Amino acid sequence: MYMNYPSLLVQMERENKMINKNIRKLSGSFALVALAMTACAGAEKKPAQVVQTAPVAPKVKSVAELISDGDKALGKNNPEAAAKSFKKALAKEPASFDARLGLAKAQTSLKQFDQAKAALKELRKERPEDTNTSLALGDLYIASKQFKEGINVYESALKSDAHNPEALDKLIVLYRLNGDYKEAENACTTLLSRDPGNASALKAMSLIYYDQGKYALSETIAVNSLKKNDKDGELYNNRGMIRVKRGRYPEAMAFFRKAVNLDPSLLSAHLNIGAISLRYRDYDTALKAYGDAVKLSPAHQDANLGYGLSLAGAQKSQEAIKQLQRSLEIDPKQCVAMSESAMVYKLQLEKLPNALTWAKKYVACKGGKLDSSDKMAIEIQNIENEIEAGKMAAEAEAEAAADAAAEKK
Repeated sequence: MYMNYPSLLVQMERENKMINKNIRKLSGSFALVALAMTACAGAEKKPAQVVQTAPVAPKVKSVAELISDGDKALGKNNPEAAAKSFKKALAKEPASFDARLGLAKAQTSLKQFDQAKAALKELRKERPEDTNTSLALGDLYIASKQFKEGINVYESALKSDAHNPEALDKLIVLYRLNGDYKEAENACTTLLSRDPGNASALKAMSLIYYDQGKYALSETIAVNSLKKNDKDGELYNNRGMIRVKRGRYPEAMAFFRKAVNLDPSLLSAHLNIGAISLRYRDYDTALKAYGDAVKLSPAHQDANLGYGLSLAGAQKSQEAIKQLQRSLEIDPKQCVAMSESAMVYKLQLEKLPNALTWAKKYVACKGGKLDSSDKMAIEIQNIENEIEAGKMAAEAEAEAAADAAAEKK
């Protein structure tokens, strides 16, 4: 039989009264039983004493351990974490040569070039014979695009250690970046004469011809190199770059994917996949590629900018704005990040004042004046027109409201 809630509650109340009545009748018996059980049990047992142990203090790392942590972070392309570890080591031992050298390397990766250069020059005075310091200073010149200074450093390092393969390898890179292709070829030949199968020299030779527009020769060297080592991701990346130059993007993408599969830590291949994906507006693939690139190198300029552009393309507006700002922290002169921020605020977030602010920053970034062919010149005019139209609409609406109120009076 169906029972509604009021009658159900009444029945429960009656049952509770009957139960309580029975409990009172039995309470005396329960008390007797309890007393008998206590007597049988004998003396009351004292509760076991709880032994309190002192909290374990966190292990204090030694200077050597902190330097090791910093070196590991550098190996993982995380210069921010590396810098923290080296600074902790220096707080304990300010004169530590290895900690100062490690911090300078981290500062180079973080584009803190003045600090890094000052530290490295001081270290070279202390230990003129230390090759690692010279190599680190050379790396700084590569990163800061001071190629001639870098060439001088590596040439000097080779005078004291003519068979140092790392110095010769870096010198090849600098010759190539400086456009000294003949010197770069000669350095490659020297390296290959000592080690005919040197993968680094072969890849460099391929890139030297690539930079000169000799794509067929560049690819021939890359293909021959792969015959010796078909597991080298960088060589597949080189072949992909040649395909890009020839406008054969699907083939290039296949080579870049092969490079990443063989070497997931190959930053350039991730960046290339991201760039092609953005070209085809494949934002999911671009997000994955640039996201991986940022993980590999958190302070990399192109990786952070590409990730921001991918987020904007995927309509992830708030994330895009944050990432574009992050890219500007790394390089304040990235005009593209400013123009993209303006468009995200205009089209996706519909915040025209913010859009105009970023558009004006873009103009300043471009030297204060835009070329007539620059699309942002038109966009700025459109944004200003829309803001003005909005003001006029608001004023008209206010007037209409005032007129309506006056008529009622």
